[in-house]
Amino acid sequence: METVSVGIQNLYAPCSCACKYCLLQSSKKAEGVDYYRGRKIAERFIRWGKEHNLENLPCYSIAYCADYPELFDNISFNQAIGFAGASFLQCNGIEIKTISETDKFIAKLKIAGIKTIDVTFFGNEKYHDRFSVHTGDYRFMLQLAKSAKRHGMTCAPSIVITEENKDMLEALFNILGQITDISNIHSFLPDYRGRGYLMEDSRLTEKSYALLSDQVKSTMNIQRYQTEKDWLSDGKLPEYTKRALVITLREDNIEMLESMTCDEIVSYVENLDKDYYRAIPPINQLAELYGNPQNTKLYRLRDLLWMWQKRYRDENHITIYNVTDERFCYTIRS
Repeated sequence: METVSVGIQNLYAPCSCACKYCLLQSSKKAEGVDYYRGRKIAERFIRWGKEHNLENLPCYSIAYCADYPELFDNISFNQAIGFAGASFLQCNGIEIKTISETDKFIAKLKIAGIKTIDVTFFGNEKYHDRFSVHTGDYRFMLQLAKSAKRHGMTCAPSIVITEENKDMLEALFNILGQITDISNIHSFLPDYRGRGYLMEDSRLTEKSYALLSDQVKSTMNIQRYQTEKDWLSDGKLPEYTKRALVITLREDNIEMLESMTCDEIVSYVENLDKDYYRAIPPINQLAELYGNPQNTKLYRLRDLLWMWQKRYRDENHITIYNVTDERFCYTIRS
């Protein structure tokens, strides 16, 4: 198994939302460490990355959202290492601002080098605010998008598509189309990670996808998705050969990580990954155990893997460190 990248994540900024499918399972509170304490770890890893001639140096990402005093330091920090994502900012979950405050915020982002912002929508206003557990969030996301347009920046909205909201999408797209080009919109189905399993009853089916408008379909990379039925009919599923590591800084692990070298930290997370995948059968064995050849819901292959892994863990009462849980040090295999 080849490790292809390393990232540093600090759960430092509490999110104002607690979205139904949140990958990080936000509960509107922070679990990370002081920003600059975390930055020291990131600085060590950047030096380590240069010593190891890494093509992409480790970035320093702050979760759960972009609402923290050191945001602009973080932008410049990541820009200095050539991190491509440093010109893009996800604005979900920040505290609601007035129009004037929003314009000042967007203007500062533009000066700092942000070219594109992302705001996520879940459906109409009532559904969106209920889904995000944040009253007023829908209107604020629109406010951010309109401000970005006024300042000559790109707004690239993300749209979650489910059985619950599919009938709301055309009206939502008509609203967004007045603010940004439809080609800037990215639609997707919820990941199974985090609280994504709660969305399983409303996961989009092949039939429902076919009934979506061409406008909505044009924003979704459908090539990533197949029904469980079709994935299983392909024969043997591909095994993953690469992994990305994310070192998550938390109150309960920071002292341990500070006492370790970068090589030791990488080995530590790699061993967590190895132990987890030794305890869980490989994807094709899981498919034999749990695959449903009649299921016409749409999945990425990794969603099926996570779904089957969760079922195996639950049925076998496996309590091993879960390297698919993004609240902790985690890995993504590909």
